Amino acid sequence: MALWDRVGLNQFVGLQPWVWVQLESAEPPGPFPFMGGVTPEVVASLHEVHGILMSAVETAISDVFARRTPVDDPAAGRRLEDAYTEVVQSRPRLRQHIRCGRNPDGTFVWEFPKDRQKSAVMHYAGLRIFNAATRQALPMGLDGPRSRGVGKLLGCLNGTRTISEIRTIVTTAGRDAEPLLHLLEQLDSHECLAVTDRSSVRTQWLDATQDRDTVHLGHAALMYRQKDRFLWFDPWLIPWFAESPVPSLWASLLPEPAAVFLTHDHDDHVDPRTLLHLPKEVPVIVPSRKNRGTWYFDYLSLMRELGFTNVIELAHGEAWKFEGGQVTSVPFFGEDPCDLALPRNCYLISDRGHNTLVHADSGPTNDGHSAIEDGVIAKLVEQHGPIATVYASQQQLKEIRSYAAHASLSHPGKWLEVGENGFLTNQYLSELMQHAQATLFVSYATGGADWYPDHLSFMFSDRNPARTSLLTAHWDPPESLRDVLAASGRQYHYGQALDIVRVPASGQVQVIQKNDVVSPLALYQLDHEVPPFFKGAPG
Repeated sequence: MALWDRVGLNQFVGLQPWVWVQLESAEPPGPFPFMGGVTPEVVASLHEVHGILMSAVETAISDVFARRTPVDDPAAGRRLEDAYTEVVQSRPRLRQHIRCGRNPDGTFVWEFPKDRQKSAVMHYAGLRIFNAATRQALPMGLDGPRSRGVGKLLGCLNGTRTISEIRTIVTTAGRDAEPLLHLLEQLDSHECLAVTDRSSVRTQWLDATQDRDTVHLGHAALMYRQKDRFLWFDPWLIPWFAESPVPSLWASLLPEPAAVFLTHDHDDHVDPRTLLHLPKEVPVIVPSRKNRGTWYFDYLSLMRELGFTNVIELAHGEAWKFEGGQVTSVPFFGEDPCDLALPRNCYLISDRGHNTLVHADSGPTNDGHSAIEDGVIAKLVEQHGPIATVYASQQQLKEIRSYAAHASLSHPGKWLEVGENGFLTNQYLSELMQHAQATLFVSYATGGADWYPDHLSFMFSDRNPARTSLLTAHWDPPESLRDVLAASGRQYHYGQALDIVRVPASGQVQVIQKNDVVSPLALYQLDHEVPPFFKGAPG
């Protein structure tokens, strides 16, 4: 029996917050899904050479630690280039895509064909339903390109649509109607759906926040209230119990966004699982191919596969406007150990005379460029006025390039060099605040909630202080930035999920820490009883 034949059509329906769906690809995704600028076949060849040479590279690194050679061995790069050439020349299939070797004058040539129209698009042929409460993972095949229809349905299963509305979406889906009905039946029969008499989450958020509030949702996810609308930035949300045994902020526990802004291509900022569960008519603002060099991330193809219908590329200096202000695309520097220079954005929110900078992980590049050195911040202040609040990471990561995610796409002669991977020292951040004429610095994008995984190099948790000490032993102590900023009358705040930065009538920003009325469990209990399996567990 269909869901709408046994419950009231005016009741609301959504996924339980401990349930999520993940799409599965029809073919091996390759080393860099959705990477554009070069054909996937060429990328595969570049990646293969890197894989073949990695054992030799690791031996060379071991020699440094064994003190058999200095860290800055001037001959290391040349040896790498020669070894790279040897691998390519010995394999005809690699020679089809890569040209390398030495010129008569000894300079190294490394070339491969580019194609600005090509990218490693990944198509989905199935999905898997996860129910963390029942510990089930249910596979389901998709006949043909059905992921967009799936994305549309999942985006509506957030507790704000009635059974009647869901029925209309499914029954009017044309060729997608049958698989969507099957998906809905699977969700229903495996206790994945919640049916309620009301939908109160948006009202709760409107009551708990004020106009121009910025809410930290955890890690780099922010939610800005613009009058009675909410703008989301880099949403990486976590279903309940997916990563840890505590309730977490998931899409159904937040008000629907009026727009979603994505800063850059890393998985903790562009999370397909989160995006799949958002309403698909929402505008998604992404970095523009106008700012690309050789490489770019193909946001448009990814968003289409997930079902989004309104994807906006925002080039540096362009703005997404709203009544009373705009969100401006700002150049993003750094977090790029291999110097690929992918198009990436920071964002400036300008709202009725108040400015907030979403700086994310941006910082100085390997060759010294930054938002400060290139005059970006000074220009923003000149055009929009002082920037009251700056949200920025305090990570200080450097790594040997051969271990970086995009190492195979970078010049082989530099694989033993060290590159920045988001290197934001206290000195840089202090200068950033000074140039922005800012009053509040919010440190974020390094976790900020117990529901995130804590095994990543940029995630820190009170659960594992020894690990944090191992990672950050040689960093500027993050908290010491507080005293540096205080000397010039500026505030420092280490962001945690559910913190709110508020702009009162006086204009002086203030921080409201961890607003419990919008905690995940409190939000769930607005319309649902606490599930039996959760009673007595920590909240």
